[in-house]
Amino acid sequence: MFLLLKKSKGLIANIIELNKFDISLFSGPLADKAKSIIPQIFKSVKKAKLDYKKEIKIPPGDTKFTPKEFWEEIIEKAKSLGIDLIGFAPVDENLMFQNDYVGGIDLLYENGIVLGMEMNYDAINTAPEPPAGLESLNIYAKLGIATNLLADFIRSKGYRVIACHPLGGPILYPAMAVNAKLGHIGKQGLLITKKFGPRQRLSMLTINAGPLPEVQEEKFEISEYCEKCRKCIHFCPVKAIFENPLVNENGTITRIDSDKCFEYFYETTGCSVCIEACPFHKLGYEALYYRRL
Repeated sequence: MFLLLKKSKGLIANIIELNKFDISLFSGPLADKAKSIIPQIFKSVKKAKLDYKKEIKIPPGDTKFTPKEFWEEIIEKAKSLGIDLIGFAPVDENLMFQNDYVGGIDLLYENGIVLGMEMNYDAINTAPEPPAGLESLNIYAKLGIATNLLADFIRSKGYRVIACHPLGGPILYPAMAVNAKLGHIGKQGLLITKKFGPRQRLSMLTINAGPLPEVQEEKFEISEYCEKCRKCIHFCPVKAIFENPLVNENGTITRIDSDKCFEYFYETTGCSVCIEACPFHKLGYEALYYRRL
């Protein structure tokens, strides 16, 4: 039974202090929208925490065999909930955080469903101004709600599932998204996808079901371009992105100074400069690929 439950091997997470988000930056219609969004974030975090406590009280004793049709059903349901990206990968304990300061999750089921939701292009183009920050909060709320609803759908089919909220989380989402064949990691530590560049937020479900479906990887390359570009490094307002990433003992890679990044993220309620500066956001992968030829 215990093989079904995955536990962190010691990766340290940064504390996310929800009370540090300053919504006084928003005025007029943006303030009204923020007053609607913030309670949705807290409500969706609270539901995920309560569901986790119920889940883990009596863990499942086995992994349920899952037919291909079930995964197809999950993909269709995810799309209907506004989820733009979905991938599948076994949970890697090396990527799990020792403490999930937002959701309180310390155990996961063995298989992961990684989810992504696009952020609005025009809003991100205003970064680090309030509309970009508000869009970050908006997607945290929308994806948090969608993640919980997809978890409820899976439970209704007789499976056990743990919902991991996009804000914070018990595992390194970008690295899990790479394992799930959704994209690659950029210089700023964010997932870069062929469809949206770095312009998405991520969440995850873990499930006592298998085998995971075989998903065709959409092959594309960014490392050579990112090495030459480095715009995210140069435009970061607080110089939080390392020129040379740090390789940790457990094999994980640290690309940003989290203390610098988080403080400015709080100040601007979402920053997003490293997303806005990225050509994969501004122009898209296809345009950059053909420009390079």
